[in-house]
Amino acid sequence: MPRLVSWNMSHWQKTHEQRLQAWNHLRSLKPDFALLQEAVPQDDLPASRCVFRPGGIGSSRPWGSLVVSFTEDIDAIQRVRASGRAEFDPHQTYPGALAIAKTKSGLTLISLYAVMEHGYAITTLHRQLSDLTPLLDSPQGKHAILAGDLNISTQFREPHRTRHANALDRIGSLGMVDALRMNRPPRDPPTRCPCVDRPCLHVQTQRHPKSATPWQNDYVFVSAALAPNVRACHPIDAGYPWSLSDHCPVVVELTPPPPPPPTPADSPSSAPPLARPRPSPRAAPRTMPPN
Repeated sequence: MPRLVSWNMSHWQKTHEQRLQAWNHLRSLKPDFALLQEAVPQDDLPASRCVFRPGGIGSSRPWGSLVVSFTEDIDAIQRVRASGRAEFDPHQTYPGALAIAKTKSGLTLISLYAVMEHGYAITTLHRQLSDLTPLLDSPQGKHAILAGDLNISTQFREPHRTRHANALDRIGSLGMVDALRMNRPPRDPPTRCPCVDRPCLHVQTQRHPKSATPWQNDYVFVSAALAPNVRACHPIDAGYPWSLSDHCPVVVELTPPPPPPPTPADSPSSAPPLARPRPSPRAAPRTMPPN
């Protein structure tokens, strides 16, 4: 059963010792894969098990998004074959804020951080979603998990509430399902949530030092084909993790997904047709059973 953790590790706000403690806590959660934001890989991580842009997002943000595997080698996805034979770069908006990896079992893992730009993350996120559309529309998007700190929430007041809901709807239009809203296992809504949703399915994933609101800025989305495989998705929002970051880890557990679809290179349509064996002249004709 694949177990994944998404977590904004708040690298830039923490001491070296706190960063070590955060990585130790991450390992204690025993994930197969981790989708991390505001993070820097540890030196002992093999390159074959980590996808990260060297230098992070930029000179003022030398940290970024990572995909880390604790169980197997993974492959970075740098370009996507879009319609026809054209290739597309999904890393056009703030390279380093996005990390994409392919697992041996055929999962596409997307760690996403929506960078605040002039006070807005929603503008960044829309550009990032445009960059990701060819990937999610491709065969590689069939078994995809997109997770991270999107810096949006329908807990905000208008007009931001409607704008952020629009972005979440846009993710749904790309064939992605909000795994936290599946409410597995069932949980009570957070107290003091300012949303107008009925029922409220928010979870607290961030503690802001200047607000008592139980903010949710972090999300886990799975492709529609994977949604039936979601066994659990929930934040670890009590106690120790809050001392390591202003965000808490979010865990998602899946039953094993079905085999991935064939890529265009090995699709049956691109292979020469196999000759059909001729029936033996002595064989009795085969008939279909009645309906």
